[in-house]
Amino acid sequence: MNDIAIVGGGAGGLILASKLAKEMGDELRNGRISITIFDGSQNHEFQPGYLGVAFRGSRPSRMQRSLTQLIYPGVKLVHENCSVIDIENRYVITEKSVNRYNFDTIVVATGCLTDPGQIPGLSEANHDFHTNASKSAELYERMSRVKSGKIVVGIAGLPYKCPPSPNEGAFMADEFFAKRKMREKVEITFVTPYLRAYPAEPISEVITPMYEDRNIDIVTGFNLDYVDPQKKEILSLEGDSLEYDELILVPPHRTVDVVKKSDFVDKYGWVITDKRDMHIKDYDYAFSIGDNTNIPISKAGVEAHLQAITVASNIIEDYKGGTDKYLFTGRMQCSMETGYHQATFVVGTYERPVEKKFPSTINYVEKKFMERIYWSSLKGGYEWLFRMHFGDDYIQKISQIKPPRQISRPETQK
Repeated sequence: MNDIAIVGGGAGGLILASKLAKEMGDELRNGRISITIFDGSQNHEFQPGYLGVAFRGSRPSRMQRSLTQLIYPGVKLVHENCSVIDIENRYVITEKSVNRYNFDTIVVATGCLTDPGQIPGLSEANHDFHTNASKSAELYERMSRVKSGKIVVGIAGLPYKCPPSPNEGAFMADEFFAKRKMREKVEITFVTPYLRAYPAEPISEVITPMYEDRNIDIVTGFNLDYVDPQKKEILSLEGDSLEYDELILVPPHRTVDVVKKSDFVDKYGWVITDKRDMHIKDYDYAFSIGDNTNIPISKAGVEAHLQAITVASNIIEDYKGGTDKYLFTGRMQCSMETGYHQATFVVGTYERPVEKKFPSTINYVEKKFMERIYWSSLKGGYEWLFRMHFGDDYIQKISQIKPPRQISRPETQK
């Protein structure tokens, strides 16, 4: 029996579980393996859709599905979060029932959370489109009441999910007010701690002229120190300040508590993860995927998807005694909507630098198509399309000679 525990039912965890269940269906039905997802959330949310909620008034309910509906047949769901993850002794403990579950293989896929409390005054003053669909809807209602003033959009702190999203916020704010024929009454400023509009230079070269054309000011090298809600002012560590009437900053992010307090994280609370095979630290039976890792790549859905495929492929190969090993290529493909039905993509790998891609309607259509198939993709649908689209970047396979892994828990845990 091989008990596989997946801590977290986000995109990475669901795609991982689906691939395992589809390709190890016989083993699952015969009880030779079990796959269990641990997650206390009632709903799974389509996070890229938050921008549409915040700036176009999309219904929050359209961004949600019941988590139970997204579980692949045969996969168990423990509808609780974990309070303890003990990799060394191979067990987790759940929060409410305080039940203990042993595992042979574990994948930590808990994602990360917005943490505005890291910056004084940010929680009181800011309205963001990263926390959840409801908060995004609150931002739309607030934007709809604006008649004039100074709008400050940008990055409050690092790290954060989806690197292009702050830029998208600035461009979509421009479109929002332009469509209401009041753009000339609103000043939009984009603030970033980076020294250019986007950290990857090829993309920055593409979008910087767009800021100029749309009369959006860019303030670079602005490392937010604190917010003064009374004066409606943000101040940087460098001593600069900006006034605002509406503040729309992407807060810094952190890992969830059960991960942050664990012994397999770095000093900032991110899971110490091998960037190629996604193993945690020195454990050959423990993996980490998605936004909770410390690997040097963006925190976004495509990366979590491809990391899930990599880990699932290695678990399957290991179980069946194969000699192939699968590696994550570092492929990123973050969409950046630039407004007016145009979009670009931030594309690169560990070996290949980010490409210079210009916004187009075709890119926008591709982005929207990917949104339409999102829910199906969580259950392994359209995987043939992803494999074809990403080509050699989908997954890297290497052949090697390795002894079969013996699965054995510590005697006290059996």
